[in-house]
Amino acid sequence: MQSRRVSGPLRNRLEQLKKPWWREPTPLVLQHSETARLAVDAFLEQGERGYLSAIAEERELPFLSTLDMEYMSHQRNLSYPELNAMKDKEGDPGDADTGDRSSLCSELTSGTYFPLMSDVHPPELELGWPGIPLLTVSGQTQATVIFQRNKANSIKDLFRSLISRARTVIAIVMDLFTDMEILCDLLEASSRRHVPVYLILDEEYLKHFVEMCNKMALTQDSFPNMRIRCLSGDTYYSKAGKKFAGQVLEKFILIDCDQVLAGTYSFTWLCSQVHTSLVTHFRGQIVAEFDKEFRYLYAESKAVTSFSVSDPLSQNTSKSTESLLKPIQNDAETLSASSSLSNGAARARPGPARPGPAADP
Repeated sequence: MQSRRVSGPLRNRLEQLKKPWWREPTPLVLQHSETARLAVDAFLEQGERGYLSAIAEERELPFLSTLDMEYMSHQRNLSYPELNAMKDKEGDPGDADTGDRSSLCSELTSGTYFPLMSDVHPPELELGWPGIPLLTVSGQTQATVIFQRNKANSIKDLFRSLISRARTVIAIVMDLFTDMEILCDLLEASSRRHVPVYLILDEEYLKHFVEMCNKMALTQDSFPNMRIRCLSGDTYYSKAGKKFAGQVLEKFILIDCDQVLAGTYSFTWLCSQVHTSLVTHFRGQIVAEFDKEFRYLYAESKAVTSFSVSDPLSQNTSKSTESLLKPIQNDAETLSASSSLSNGAARARPGPARPGPAADP
């Protein structure tokens, strides 16, 4: 008699938790789930039908939400737009090399190490970067939490106040940036007070920042003392070579390498008016960790080099996003480099070097 297959780890745990008479604690499993990996790989290769088939085969819970699957589908299509177009023309004799090109992309993306990456030097913080003040390095960590519900302490006003008092550097990591007032504050700090400003934005939401700049008729020349870059999150690779990238959802601002605001607040009108959020104001030794994190992110980011102002109200910005990124490698190198390391792996490399004399990017 054939034995009944064992349920997947998540389903098995849930079944035990549903038993009111079960008193034995369920061991906490923190390691990698091979069942989950097989299901996600099936989704990337065959879509939702393949994912559900893998879930049934492994007797596991359908752990991916609709939101997860929609995001992964969108990102998967962005990863290989030309291959997706080829798939629609499989019957076209002129596309006989589709299989070969798909195989090539699979070979390039299925590995986890490319020596090419070690040959790419991280960008320098060429506008200048102050050392962390001695009192900050040696001082005890201080933290103050500010909630958006407390109308007496506006989070946006706190950000703007710190920006207005910055003297040596402003470094920002932000997922969504559409607040014109804060952008004007950064322009004032960088151009009038000559404070270097470094801005890292999430690549997925870069189009919204570009749209704001279009509405304000801002071009690359409008940011002489600012460096604007973008970055995606970690990248997931299937064994068959499919991939999708995550987002940068870290949100913090580093002022003068002396204090940090970090939390859930995004630079948008909605966050300033109706969304609830919180930030923590850090000072002391902990600031060094944010300094280090910013350097890692900056080393992994790509430069945004131009802003189109031809049609300020155009909504078709997603297709032009790639043209805003600084090309630093040829096509083959770019595919290899972008798929070689996740952000987590890249952090094994040193951060950007301390800058020498200022130079044009």
